[in-house]
Order: sequence, then C-alpha cells, then structure tokens
Amino acid sequence: MKLPNKAEALYNTMHTANPNYRLGNHGILRLRYWIDVLRRPASILELGCGNGKLCELLAYWGYDVTGLDITPGPYQKKGYNFVKHDITLGRLPFPDDEFDYCLSFDVLEHLPEQWIEEHIWDIFRISRNVVLGVSCCARSGFLHLTVKPPEWWLEKLNRLCPWTGDRSFTIMNHNTTDERFIFHAKK
Repeated sequence: MKLPNKAEALYNTMHTANPNYRLGNHGILRLRYWIDVLRRPASILELGCGNGKLCELLAYWGYDVTGLDITPGPYQKKGYNFVKHDITLGRLPFPDDEFDYCLSFDVLEHLPEQWIEEHIWDIFRISRNVVLGVSCCARSGFLHLTVKPPEWWLEKLNRLCPWTGDRSFTIMNHNTTDERFIFHAKK
C-alpha cells in the first residue's frame, strides 16, 4: 500500500515544511476525554505521535511509551522510544498484544477509505486497549481523505472490534465545522 505521489508529497510537506502544523497535539488537547482509561503500569504506543508532546508527557508520568510517525519532526524525544514508520506501507511493525494501550489521535482520517478497516484491525491486533480520536470534518490543505460522520466511524469500529470488554464513544462538537470523537475499547 502506498499513497499516490501527489498525496504523499502533500502529507510530507505538511509534516516537514509547515512548522505550525506540528505545534499542536490532538491527544493533549483532548486529554480530559480519555485520560481516565489509562492504568499504571502500562506500555503505550502513540500511533501518529506528531510532535511527540503527548509521548513526552506520558513518559514523564511513568508510562513505558513508544511513539510512531512517518517522520521524527523537529522535537526532542525525552523519555520514550521513537519508531519511524509509514503506516501506509501496511502492517504495523509490532507483534500481537505488544502494548497495553494504543493511542491514536487524528490519524485514521488521513487514510483512504479502502484502507481504514485493515488499519483498524492492525491497531486492535497490537494492543489490549485502544483510544482513537478522529476528525470528521474536511479541512482545506490537511489531507483528510476519509471524511465521515461519527456514526459511520462508530458502526465500523464496533463491527471490527474483536473484544468483548468495555467500549465508549464520545462526540465532541467544538463548533459546526469541527466535529470529532473519541473511541475507547478494551479486551
């Protein structure tokens, strides 16, 4: 699997040439919506860690943290491991149940719709708890390839989740043009 050249170029430009894009961290911005699900001690993978600020914070709090992204970006990696990996190349480079938690914020909407199910399965494969945050809006220049309403994502995540443990789904409407949600599931 590989993004088309034009899309790949835009994605790489966003992450390497636009310093403002990497300043924010969606996991930290929405911390109050999901932090209660974490237990200690735990190993955590942040899939699409962007600027690494969430990884750094979680490592500071005592978690064993790994961040994964297509590019390491212009930040210091303090207290956590970093794996450079392009998720469009297929399977994540980890064995089954490697992590207690897989966190991913504002990543899935960047994938083409036909790849979404494969990536969701892989996220469930490598972890025992999943916390996903997804943007449901089209944003100019941000390469959101799969823009769907929260109900579409909820149906897909519930159908693909192989676990019988607890699940939660929280929709966040920041304004009429910025609808997002947080999904949590555990084995």
